[in-house]
Amino acid sequence: MDDNIYETLIESKVNGTFKDVTKLLNNKEALDYTADNIIKQLGEHADEIDKIVCPFDDDIFASFLAEKMKIDVIKMNPYEGTCDKDISKGEKVIIVGTALCGGSLYYSMYSLLEYHHVETLGFVYIVEKVWHRGRYKLADSITSPLPLGVISAIKYGATTGIYVKFDCSKNNLGIRIFKVLSLHDNEVGVNWLDGPRPCEKKFPIERIIEISFNRKDWFKYHN
Repeated sequence: MDDNIYETLIESKVNGTFKDVTKLLNNKEALDYTADNIIKQLGEHADEIDKIVCPFDDDIFASFLAEKMKIDVIKMNPYEGTCDKDISKGEKVIIVGTALCGGSLYYSMYSLLEYHHVETLGFVYIVEKVWHRGRYKLADSITSPLPLGVISAIKYGATTGIYVKFDCSKNNLGIRIFKVLSLHDNEVGVNWLDGPRPCEKKFPIERIIEISFNRKDWFKYHN
């Protein structure tokens, strides 16, 4: 099994903006693969995590991951300030959800945990819809250290400020790396000369091979 499971088990709807993960959540083998993917990304921090916290109505993957890691899962409603189990001051947690869009729900969860002096190590998702810029909104709102940052099993789309690898073989330029300046229906504008003064050139979006948030870690591009 490999990342191709996401191509077959996650359905794109509403012009590709809605990602339906129902089939994945009902497939134990796919959940197992996804959980292993996430645990691998947690690295050495996995042993530091005391509990997993998830939204009250979004607990399927969080519960599966918690069982695999042999830790408790806590369901939270941040708008009512309630949890279904106790959580203690000083405990370390990760916040887990099915999909990251704008991030406002997860920031509310983080804020409630911080109020109770619980340390959030990071955020974990199956799906990250990059164009909503949720990871950036969370980073802009959170001032305390976040060792794990934002982790996701599969990322969809592109947004301004990230880096893309383009197939420029038609221009005899091989594979090139650019920073995204703008997005259009079927095109992406990039900083063609990669200099201090942007020189924008547009490419068909289907020619993107990989995306990166830091030019170090690269992920397969999914539209």
